[in-house]
Order: sequence, then C-alpha cells, then structure tokens
Amino acid sequence: MKNVRLTSYVLFLIFTIGCGVPQADFEKVKKENEDLKKELAECELTPTQILEKATSDYDAAEYTKSRERLQTLVAKYANSNEAKQGKRLLKKVENKILETARTSRQDKAPLDDNVDEENTDENSENNEEAITKMKVKYDINDDVTWYTDPSSSTLNNKSYIQTYIGKKEKKPWIGLSINYYSKKKWLHLQRIEISVDGEIFEIEEDTPGEFKAKKISGGKREWLDRVIKSRDIQLTEKIASSKTAKIKFVGEDDVYTKTVSKTEKKALQNVLDAFVALGGSMK
Repeated sequence: MKNVRLTSYVLFLIFTIGCGVPQADFEKVKKENEDLKKELAECELTPTQILEKATSDYDAAEYTKSRERLQTLVAKYANSNEAKQGKRLLKKVENKILETARTSRQDKAPLDDNVDEENTDENSENNEEAITKMKVKYDINDDVTWYTDPSSSTLNNKSYIQTYIGKKEKKPWIGLSINYYSKKKWLHLQRIEISVDGEIFEIEEDTPGEFKAKKISGGKREWLDRVIKSRDIQLTEKIASSKTAKIKFVGEDDVYTKTVSKTEKKALQNVLDAFVALGGSMK
C-alpha cells in the first residue's frame, strides 16, 4: 500500500513539474514524499537494526525517539532476542524520561522575589523529600507517571482507604480509592460515611455506577475509585490529621465499619505532601 502511495507521489511530482504548479504546493508534496520514504525505510529495518538505532538514540539522549523505536521492536518482533534486549533498554529509557521530567519541573519552578534563598532551598529540599517518599511508576502506554505511598496496598483482598497521584505534562491530580472486602456476603454498597473526630461526611456516587463490585478469589470486593475534587481533598486532609477516623460502608441491608489505621493516615499525608510538591493545589 505504501509503495502504491509512493508511486502516486512520484507521478504527481512529474505532473506538477510539467504543469507549472505553484512552488509552495510543489515543496509540500516533495516534503510529504520524503517523509514517506523515511517511513518506508523504517518499516524495512530488521530487529537488529531497530535495536541499534534505539540504542544510538538512547546514547544521544533522544529518549522519546528511542522509546518509539523500542515499542515498535517489541510489538513487531515480540519473540525475538532483540525484543528481549529491547524490553530491558525500554526500562532504562522510561527512567530517563521520568528523570528528565523531574529536572524540567525543578528548572521551571517559579521563584518568589520576596522569598529569601535560604527558605527557597529549604522548600526545594522538602519538596524533593516528599516526592522521594513516593513509589513511582511510569505508564508508557498512557504517558502517565503514577505516585503512590509504599505502604499502599497492591492487592484488593482487604478493606482500605488510600490515595495516589497521576501526572502528565500539566498539573497533577489525586485519585481516591476506598475498598471493602469480605469473604462472607455482598453489601450492595449504597454510600460511604466517614467519621472524623465525631464529624460525619458522606461520599456518594457523582455519577451512576461509580460504586463497583466484583467477585475475586476468596471473597467479594466493592469499591470506589475516582479523581477527587477540592471537597474530597479537604476531607483527606482531615482524615490524615485526625485522632480517630472510621469508614462505614453502608449497603442495602447491612453495614461494615472500619477504623482508619495510623499507617493509612500517614500514607494519606505523604501523598498530599507529594501532590503539593509536584505543583498541585489544595484549594
């Protein structure tokens, strides 16, 4: 198909030269033809050649280009030895992209003329420390960097409350995850009540279907997971700094109450600190 397109471009070039087509149109078609030739050349590369070019891009700090080549290598030649090597290199490339993004954010951070250098250095150190506490994972498919507290559960076979951060190029966002798990029966979750030092807050669905349910190995899971708004950020702050916080999962004809642990509170605060350090707003 691409060969047919290339032939068409060649014929069109001959036609335009012979018929006096405007120079701007001619240059446009010429560039498109050159781009197509490059694309065809890329398609004809062997796995070894792709890996070599990706490695050269990596050495030249062209990490985005290297990532694109490695993605192509892994997708087209998944079972090859080059693809296995490419996967290892891809991890290094992702780390470099993440490292470059961090450096860029620090370089672009605005400085307040009214803040003395000592305070600025202290804030920078605090921000860096807050981010360092996070477990960081880069999602190459969605181009999102995820930040979670190391204590956060990676399994769903327990009841918990936890938050996490997602970030692309712009401002970060916070996700709230509240999970109920039981080996006995379904709650058929209707709403969640959170008691913070005696003050009651209710969490309901913003849109139908936000409360989800799934049968997993050994039990039943019901949960809420969404990007939180300012009101939920304020609630998260209160839970993190509370003496006693309890979560009541209210179902159709039964309830389950869980006390928020000290570890969970600390994790919530760590995520909030990292959120601010990454440029997020608590308002």
